[in-house]
Amino acid sequence: MVDSNKRVFWHFTFKDILTILCSAAIPIALAIYTAIGSQQQKREAEKTRQFDLEQAEKLRQQTLYDEFLNNILKLDYYGHLKERKNPWAFANAYYRAADRQWDTIRKADVLKFLKEKQLIGRNNCTNGCKTTNLDDIIRLNELNFDNVRLASQTGVLNKLDLQCISFDQISMSNGEFSFVNLNGVSFDRARLDNVKFDGSSFLCTSFNDVNLSGADFGKSNLTGAHFSNSDLSGAKITKDQISQASFDNVIMPNGEKSEITSSTATKKPIRQTTTIIKTKMPTTTPSSSTSSLSTSSSTEETSWTATSIG
Repeated sequence: MVDSNKRVFWHFTFKDILTILCSAAIPIALAIYTAIGSQQQKREAEKTRQFDLEQAEKLRQQTLYDEFLNNILKLDYYGHLKERKNPWAFANAYYRAADRQWDTIRKADVLKFLKEKQLIGRNNCTNGCKTTNLDDIIRLNELNFDNVRLASQTGVLNKLDLQCISFDQISMSNGEFSFVNLNGVSFDRARLDNVKFDGSSFLCTSFNDVNLSGADFGKSNLTGAHFSNSDLSGAKITKDQISQASFDNVIMPNGEKSEITSSTATKKPIRQTTTIIKTKMPTTTPSSSTSSLSTSSSTEETSWTATSIG
């Protein structure tokens, strides 16, 4: 009798087994569905949060940009950008305060604005080299422009005009100049490692004591560029480009130092002038006559030539 009861206790029909499995599976399925739904909600919430943060940052950048333009407009209106206001403390204070917060896109846009407004690159570089000596109203020295990209909107058709700007002591690691007119620009004591120069011009451009390691000069024309006391190790520069520029105590891409070259001194032309000095010397010529002895005086003209070198 006991054995019969045990057998009945462990005897299940297919229906009973199916009922048990369904009873266990439904909560498990609900738990899995809930977990998946929760993860999806978290991902969607994270995407929404990131989107909101990006929009907020874009709005903040635009606000900073607009505020700077308004401040410059006010300074211009009240005469604080005139020559007599040198060193233009208010303008530089506004610029440096905003520059610390701008992203790379706004930094590039502001540099273009400053050039168009003639607040930087004020000197005349029509022929490549400076023909005037004006201070930039906005000073860029010691500022950070890492990863900033400056490019012409029309490429080779019209180069972006950044002539005669002083980029002294700036940091522009991994930056880019694409089809830019850099004639008369000064990069003295700047950090330009891994910078890319593509399709740009460099007449009278100065690279003194500059870190250019890993720089890429692309299809740029280096005619008139001068490199001195700089590091070009690992830079991408062709033999033709090297022949176009001048190098003075520079670490070349192969690691070797360039020969120290002396600049050609401008010799003053030697002017030769000729001065004619005329003097009159009296001479006495005796003439005899049968009746009397008379003395006649005549004048002999002598010319002296003096040459002076000046």
